[in-house]
Amino acid sequence: MEKVRVYWNLHKDIWSVVSCKSGLVIDYMKYLTLLDAYFTVWISGQKRVREEGKKNVHAFAVGYIAQDNNDKINPLDWDRVKYNPYTDDYFMHQGMDENQYRPDHWNEIPKDWVGRIRLESLHHPNGVSPRVYI
Repeated sequence: MEKVRVYWNLHKDIWSVVSCKSGLVIDYMKYLTLLDAYFTVWISGQKRVREEGKKNVHAFAVGYIAQDNNDKINPLDWDRVKYNPYTDDYFMHQGMDENQYRPDHWNEIPKDWVGRIRLESLHHPNGVSPRVYI
């Protein structure tokens, strides 16, 4: 099993999967689950986003792709995850039963957290949006 970094590709509206070994994109996926996974933010890229006001690839989910990654999940069983490079220093999470969509009710994910990360592509009338769960 190969360790990968995954990020939302703004140009293709899909998850880009990068080999940690080669640094090259090895796949594009609509849905995947990562095992033994964690989040990482490259501070230099985050700083550039804030200075220039233009997004760049600097935040990832890192782990090993699970074999059963095509099935959709029940989001009520997971916490939602968000990351906004303009306002968040790191990835944030919120339980689905908590005060949804209230910006003051998100908690920072501990930087030493390791677990399962679910990444999905949500199709809606206005396009495609990324969804992340832990």
